[in-house]
Amino acid sequence: MSEANGNTLLVRDAEVGDLAAICTIYNQGIADRCATLDAEPKSDAEMAEWYHEHDARYRVLVGEREGQVVGWVSLLPYSHRCADRAVADGSVYVERSARGSGIGTALLRTIEAHARRHQFHKIVLFALAANTAGRRLYDASGYRTVGVFSEHGRLDGRFVDVLALEKILRPLVLFVCRHNTGRSQMAEAYLRAFAGDIVDVASAGTIAADRPDPGVVAAMADDGFDLRAAHPKLLDPGIVERAERIVTMGCDVEGIARVDDDWGLPDPKGQPPQRVREIRDLVKDRAKRLATQLREAAG
Repeated sequence: MSEANGNTLLVRDAEVGDLAAICTIYNQGIADRCATLDAEPKSDAEMAEWYHEHDARYRVLVGEREGQVVGWVSLLPYSHRCADRAVADGSVYVERSARGSGIGTALLRTIEAHARRHQFHKIVLFALAANTAGRRLYDASGYRTVGVFSEHGRLDGRFVDVLALEKILRPLVLFVCRHNTGRSQMAEAYLRAFAGDIVDVASAGTIAADRPDPGVVAAMADDGFDLRAAHPKLLDPGIVERAERIVTMGCDVEGIARVDDDWGLPDPKGQPPQRVREIRDLVKDRAKRLATQLREAAG
């Protein structure tokens, strides 16, 4: 389940019975001339043929709100070369009246989690350059614009540009503590250093704070890490939903539906320098072990 602007959204596997709604939503994108180079509405038979091109790895998911399908997302092969087996071609469409309500974001998050579980390394998307709402969605969801195919297709008698976008599907590890001024900041810095580009790393707190703890900054500087510019961040429900692993640091935190691990570490705030360094070393050891686990899982 996801929350899209306060309304519960169920994201689930599409079924044959959803095809009429899927077709209607896609045809809205065609009619609005905002989402596809297709110019003529699709028939039920054409959508059924498209649906049956999918399988357990290349999925179609729908977003359902109050019993109605309000959006869908799918994966298809980017190409049929073996070298591109880890790349999927993604599509996402939202019902006209529901656009801008968070449904597209929830659909993309869910299909990305599915893609990571099925050994996809990257999703590529293609979007009309004039589709400003779609571009906002893709930018906010972490898709990078690779380039522009100039005058790539003809629509309504004129050539239009098409954007190529991509997103590398690294798992996200999220460290959480109360203020995001000490242990979680250290864990983020160490895991990023130890794990490199196999994982995305973030940290956050459940209570607002202005700056990292000065004792933590000093202890990390002793080990070659500069946290002076680190900005404590408040926990964002969106990043919680995206995170593949959520680690708390040893304090009670609120606003998290699940916690995958708790490191049970003491709070360095107000501790003497030697004690802060000891806590730093505990964080470093745990981060190094986690990086090893992630590398083994990545093969």
